[in-house]
Amino acid sequence: MSAGFWQPGPGGPPCRLCGEASRGRAPSRDEGSLLLGSRRPRRDAAERCAAALMASRRKSEAKQMPRAAPATRVTRRSTQESLSLTLSYNGLGSNIFRLLDSLRALSGQAGCRLRALHLSDLFSPLPILELTRAIVRALPLLRVLSIRVDHPSQRDNPGVPGNAGAPSLIIGDEEIPENCLEQLEMGFPRGAQPAPLLCSVLKASGSLQQLSLDSATFASPQDFGLVLQTLKEYNLALKRLSFHDMNLADCQSEVLFLLQNLTLQEITFSFCRLFEKRPAQFLPEMVAAMKGNSTLKGLRLPGNRLGNAGLLALADVFSEDSSSSLCQLDISSNCIKPDGLLEFAKRLERWGRGAFGHLRLFQNWLDQDAVTAREAIRRLRATCHVVSDSWDSSQAFADYVSTM
Repeated sequence: MSAGFWQPGPGGPPCRLCGEASRGRAPSRDEGSLLLGSRRPRRDAAERCAAALMASRRKSEAKQMPRAAPATRVTRRSTQESLSLTLSYNGLGSNIFRLLDSLRALSGQAGCRLRALHLSDLFSPLPILELTRAIVRALPLLRVLSIRVDHPSQRDNPGVPGNAGAPSLIIGDEEIPENCLEQLEMGFPRGAQPAPLLCSVLKASGSLQQLSLDSATFASPQDFGLVLQTLKEYNLALKRLSFHDMNLADCQSEVLFLLQNLTLQEITFSFCRLFEKRPAQFLPEMVAAMKGNSTLKGLRLPGNRLGNAGLLALADVFSEDSSSSLCQLDISSNCIKPDGLLEFAKRLERWGRGAFGHLRLFQNWLDQDAVTAREAIRRLRATCHVVSDSWDSSQAFADYVSTM
């Protein structure tokens, strides 16, 4: 069978994925997972960080941890129905088509309980959006889909002579039938992505509650706007939206469009170069949009060169005339200095703002004046729960000098 599927041995219980009886022996139901595969290829971290400023805390911690072995894992999420399948860096190549065939056959079984699929690989013979369309078509009952392809494949076009051809019944050009996706996470390789293909997936995912796009690139701000408009019209249940390592410097009107969305509860712009252009004009527009949004609870802005001036402008979100209900703010890796943080704390005190939840301050330049930084954090802790670190700002890349 395809990678990630096991064949029961003689006399064993039914298959844990599809419930189909077999003459084979299955693993014990007490077994949490199955692991197959050779050593995982080392990923090129530089290619995953287009911003090229500094690694986010998540990536920094990941570099210090040992690499996990490549794996195919079947995990029981619920004692009754939900199962998760993980395929990590198996080098499937053209075998991806056999996998899609197997998933489609599995989905046709009455006892299929597969509800989450996590797929990552260095290359794919299919462009990532075509692969995503094929998966949601093969598994319409899937609730969680996480898919990542690190590098553009030389075989991205299966129609070119000599490339692995894709069965038309798997890929197809017809519309995707409605599915049950609630969470979609996508990590893209380099290169512009066709917005209409992503929109076709979103249109068929009316139950989507969480969407994460990592390193996505579109041909123009208009294409990005098309994706956001699709979210507004077709994904009314969407609560959490995350963008990481995307150049949104030319998409300021689209960012404002998102901040005015009254259904989203949490938005993340991580290393998205938000304030690279027109910061003096854009920041007040951004703050005004947030002040009028009473639905947004969490805003994460790590790695966007906010600086002291940007932080003080952002403080106005919590002013007396604001309707904002923001309770979680992440301003990590934003070149914030102790004097700017202290002034931010004083403004919150002046407006008499009650406790608003969590403030994350990782990897800022607070070590430049430890006394002032401690005073700022002491004042902030009367307003919110502060999470910080003792990061050495001398590790910052030279590119940050432009914000000093």
